Amino acid sequence: MPPHPKKSKLNGTSANDTASSAAAAGVAADRIADQPNSNADDGIVDSLLDDDSENKDPTINGMSNSLTATILGFLGYKDIMRSRICCKKLRDAARSTIVPWAEYDKSSYSFSLETQFCVNSVKKHKAMVALTTALPNLQQIRLSSIGHGHKYCEGKDPDEEEAASTADWTTHEIQMISKFTKLRSLSMYATPLNGRYPVLFNFPLLQILKIQYCGNLKWDLNALTKLRCLKELNVDTCDSLTGNIKSLRVLRATLENVYIHIRNCEIEGDFMDLADFPRLTFLNLTNCSLITGDMREIGENDFPMLESLHLGEGVIGSNCHKFQHISDVASVAEAVHRLKQRNPPQNVGYVFWSLSQDSNECYTSNGKAGHPPPPFSIDFVRAGSRVGWRWKATHYNHGCKSRVTNSCEINWLDPEPGRESNDYDVYIRELQSIQEDVFCFEGYHQPPTEEEYKRVCEEYYDI
Repeated sequence: MPPHPKKSKLNGTSANDTASSAAAAGVAADRIADQPNSNADDGIVDSLLDDDSENKDPTINGMSNSLTATILGFLGYKDIMRSRICCKKLRDAARSTIVPWAEYDKSSYSFSLETQFCVNSVKKHKAMVALTTALPNLQQIRLSSIGHGHKYCEGKDPDEEEAASTADWTTHEIQMISKFTKLRSLSMYATPLNGRYPVLFNFPLLQILKIQYCGNLKWDLNALTKLRCLKELNVDTCDSLTGNIKSLRVLRATLENVYIHIRNCEIEGDFMDLADFPRLTFLNLTNCSLITGDMREIGENDFPMLESLHLGEGVIGSNCHKFQHISDVASVAEAVHRLKQRNPPQNVGYVFWSLSQDSNECYTSNGKAGHPPPPFSIDFVRAGSRVGWRWKATHYNHGCKSRVTNSCEINWLDPEPGRESNDYDVYIRELQSIQEDVFCFEGYHQPPTEEEYKRVCEEYYDI
């Protein structure tokens, strides 16, 4: 009868261990071959296959710890953890293995490798504790809900009402996350946190920070000062965030993507404090109404790499800005148009401009049947390749805007295309369609005064 597999030894390694190790090495070799920048001259594959020397041990025991860790570094964390149970050699190598970094694949809604460890249950929390020693070089972690009746220990200055309502919940430690010193991506989604946790903002290699639906996590933008490699900041529905946008200047050299979407956002400052960020491509502060600034101040060399810009209504020229002065609109429209023509072109989204009801130039509709409201909304139009803007009358039904059928004349931002151009026929056809909305405000390029408004309505509608 053949000996039991566990009793059979090959160069000090069991048959099972050797088979499992070979399987792990095989998966790693396949991953190496699949790498777009893989080079046969890098010596990794050769080191595994070169057994010409009589002094070389052909088993995993013959490989150095650093080489073994390099091989494991082509696997996801699950494969690494499976491999480490084979033998002490792999366990030791796993402790120094840099778990690979994988970008999120939006088409499949997943990572290309199992590289992000998601803590979404008590069992996964216990696993994270184990990983702090077994696989401390994990680079991607996502903290989520760990189950009803479970929460993380309160941080500093917790919300007392929240603490009282969850007083009988089972608490779990969060401090151990600091042991993942190689962390490059940290995501928190509906994580049961309450108070301030400096430990969550002390990862010098962190590149991506996402905090979503963590309403009781208290933090300030100043907390990002230790994240000197941060490229992406994504904050959504975290009502306890405070600070000044200027605090992001410590990340000037690295920051590429900023998305802050918070109801009743308390962040203050001038968005132009980020104008000289050389890598910034995406800036969305739509709900940050306390952020100020003026789109007209954006110079030719400001925001050199920006592709998408969305700002709160406190910024003159932002998507939902309400103007105090009619005379400001023309210069702001020209500034926004220039941004769209830059290289790279800037996506500033749809604009929903209007004259503020607090403006001294605003007046109400006379309320007579058949009379349109005053043209206090602003609309960008396009005919062919020619872009312009106009004031328009907007009807409201139960607080919602309905389609406009009464507009002022178009204020053009581009010259008219030549008659010989290929675009001219399209321009004329689309222009005729646009001008069908002009009725009683014909000849007006901006809203009439209140007296003019009443007169033109009566004259046009014969009332």
